[in-house]
Amino acid sequence: MRLLPLGAVLLAAAIIAACGGGGLSVQEGLQRMVLQASELPEGLSAGDESFTTNDDLAAASADPGERKAMLESWGRLLGFEIAYRPAGAALDELPLQGVNVSASLYRTEEGASESFADAVETAEGTDWQANYAGLTDFRQDEVEAGSLAEEIVWLRLSGFQPADSGPDSLVTDDLIFFREGRERGFLRVLAGSTATDDRGHYQSTVEGWLEALVDNVRDVLPQVEEGE
Repeated sequence: MRLLPLGAVLLAAAIIAACGGGGLSVQEGLQRMVLQASELPEGLSAGDESFTTNDDLAAASADPGERKAMLESWGRLLGFEIAYRPAGAALDELPLQGVNVSASLYRTEEGASESFADAVETAEGTDWQANYAGLTDFRQDEVEAGSLAEEIVWLRLSGFQPADSGPDSLVTDDLIFFREGRERGFLRVLAGSTATDDRGHYQSTVEGWLEALVDNVRDVLPQVEEGE
């Protein structure tokens, strides 16, 4: 058997890498698919972060056995979530109260799509107003997200937090569910402001982060090994 010259071997390796021939573990890929600290405003610091297995999710459900069977039928491999919170001077300077991001990976796009549909059905069936009983003029709206991802639903929960003195604070809680390839992602941005009553005042900022998040998924996903 004739051996290829070293230069040809190196060139072939470079082509495979450029084409996204794998190389990242599922854990590494998930950590890179979420928003990174450098993509968010200064003053936000990373807080809790964790990987979530199917056993973790099943244990938190009303019927662990049934839930685990469903997750496995979707081909869910693993999930990762991280929370960012304002710290120090940013507590007063930023309208942000928190940013939560998660990513979960599936064996197939079909499984990820089934998981996406389940998450959206659960969110749309939740009595959010009861969860925000302290807000006045509560609203639940769906924001048009266009083609920012292959599948996407953007819910905005909003209302006013009564103040003992001074203006009431407008609270907006953006919940964004999306699927890109065999990844299902989630972005939550909780903000409050006494300077406006425009419920869409933070939308362009959130949309920018969403675009960066989906770009991360698109860049990293081809490099991730398929898992067990």
